Amino acid sequence: MAIIHSFPSYLNLRSHTHGHSTHHRLTTISGCKPKLNSISLIARSSSSSSHSNALLFEAAKHTVDTYVESGMVVGLGSGAASCLAIHYLGQKLSVGQLKDVVGIPTSVGSASDAAKAGVPLHQYQHSLQIDFTFNDADIMEEVSLNAVIGRQRLEGDESIIEEKKILDVTKNLVLMVTEKQYKSGVEGSIPVLVNSVGWMETAEEIDDLFVGDAEVWRRACIGRGHAGPTGGDFPVVTREGHNVLDVIFTSPIPNLAEVAKLLDNIDGVAGHGIITKTPCRAVIAAQSGLCIIDNTTTTILIQAVASVVGNGSTTASDMFHHHRLLPSLFFLSSLFSDVEFRDKDFLESVFFVSW
Repeated sequence: MAIIHSFPSYLNLRSHTHGHSTHHRLTTISGCKPKLNSISLIARSSSSSSHSNALLFEAAKHTVDTYVESGMVVGLGSGAASCLAIHYLGQKLSVGQLKDVVGIPTSVGSASDAAKAGVPLHQYQHSLQIDFTFNDADIMEEVSLNAVIGRQRLEGDESIIEEKKILDVTKNLVLMVTEKQYKSGVEGSIPVLVNSVGWMETAEEIDDLFVGDAEVWRRACIGRGHAGPTGGDFPVVTREGHNVLDVIFTSPIPNLAEVAKLLDNIDGVAGHGIITKTPCRAVIAAQSGLCIIDNTTTTILIQAVASVVGNGSTTASDMFHHHRLLPSLFFLSSLFSDVEFRDKDFLESVFFVSW
């Protein structure tokens, strides 16, 4: 079963193109302090390690230090950065810097990490109010902060459904990613949970929906050798009894939210790995520092500045793609919120932006 299909034309997949990357030279006004509820850049010293674990630890440490307070109920995410955040949270609890924090694990792995770190745990219950949750994302869509989870780590004892329930009900959500995972056009696979009875019919319907732009493979258990598109004799079965289909896109996905809606409307689909939540913050670990983005404000801000700088010809997506510009966009909004901007020369004179 080599299920290869494409988007319907209304998703405009083939019209989504990217030009050559343009580098901007920025000098921001000194003394301006970025706000965490918009866009900010936290600079890193030149002597900091470039190793990915070091970058993720900085993201994890910042997330716990900034957003976790004593007395909170905290959703404990899954993945490498979340593991580091859980252990750092345990250290702060052990020395009394935080008190009375209760963790709600999103997976078996995060529950194990929390137990080792000494973080008190409760199981998720429907009526429970969760103050804050952090989690890893496998890949993230620029501007919207829509993301994909479950690409790498979903085995039989894990549950995308349980993880997404916690992410959906939390009051405040932070997703941690590296700059390589932060994309203007999301590529690769989306895990889709389907009923094990009749899974082939569901796979064929997904196949027809994305004809020409995606391959659909049933996920096999790790260590069972080459299983092929059908998953072989040992497909993954989640604890809810679902099979996992990996819908592998061969072209950039222009709109994750639209894909999520299409999948939600297919009979036999029990869930998928697409996260769409507002409000949501992203903590992006980059070589140059941590970039913190809030999806409740970035879209409006970038659209406004793009219309000024681009004189109507530059899209918000184009502007956002050059995320070296983000700190200055924030400073622009925070310092001059009452000023009506009309020309590009003024912006260049304030921020020394070289286009």
